[in-house]
Amino acid sequence: MGSAHQPSPSALDALDEWVASGLLTPEQSRAIREHEAARRGPHAAVALQPSPEAGPSLVVEALGYLGGVVMLIGAGILTGMLWPDLSVPLRLALIGAAALALIGAGFAVPERLGEVAGRVRSVLWALGVGATAGFFSVFSTEVLDRYDEHALVVIGPLTAVVAGALWWLRRTWLQQLALLAPLLVSAMGVGMELTSTDSSWGGALVWATAACWAALSWAGRLEPRVPGVAFGALGAVLGALAMPSDVGIALALATAVAAVGLALWERSLPWLGVAAITLLWTMPRAADAWFPGRLSAALTLLATGATLVGAAVWVARHQGAKRS
Repeated sequence: MGSAHQPSPSALDALDEWVASGLLTPEQSRAIREHEAARRGPHAAVALQPSPEAGPSLVVEALGYLGGVVMLIGAGILTGMLWPDLSVPLRLALIGAAALALIGAGFAVPERLGEVAGRVRSVLWALGVGATAGFFSVFSTEVLDRYDEHALVVIGPLTAVVAGALWWLRRTWLQQLALLAPLLVSAMGVGMELTSTDSSWGGALVWATAACWAALSWAGRLEPRVPGVAFGALGAVLGALAMPSDVGIALALATAVAAVGLALWERSLPWLGVAAITLLWTMPRAADAWFPGRLSAALTLLATGATLVGAAVWVARHQGAKRS
């Protein structure tokens, strides 16, 4: 009969995996554990405590993060010292070795560490994607002789291939961000290539790419869903603001308003926070462009702030009523 009070280990493992995938926040996971402990009694309370491996796991996690950052700093210092004297093959070998070491270290993290392993692997792989972008940047400029916006169509797509493979293996928010960034770089590069370095089309393609990303995430096609929509909304607004015209301002403002509407529809405070950021990016610029003057800017900020406060209160009240 005592075994009936023991919580299922698979359920606890699922909680850890859901947190790592962005489906639950750490606070929600902790609340579920506390609820189960209170409901099942002292046996469950003991079982729900961290395992003896929690301490070593945290040490491994901290050392993994520190090691990855130290590796990049060391590579940067060494590169700065020796870069003028290095041949192009050696430059590529140095950056490529750093990228392979970071990505390989992520694969080498033992799965038995559970949630900690997932976090360490995600960070190492994201750093590896950054080093990969550096590798293709040198390759583009030094080997292909492509600079500035002409290099973006090389750096973005090739980095996205690597980032996409890592996201496919582990679909966390950090891998998703590491994939979206080179895709947006690719969109900007393609737009500027097609229009003789005009940033209007580049910004438009960035907006379209990010908007598609947000839509696919909202539909559940890209995981995790909540960060995907947030990243897409932010990217879309940045792309629209890169268009040096009233059309870009209007598109950015419309995107920000749509983000607010989606957050209210889904009753999501995280999305509402992202929508607030997009409004703070767009509203002052729109007020300055269309209604110049300090008074209009102040009134615009007051109206925006009041709208956001009201939306936050509405979402919070609705969420509370839904839980009760």
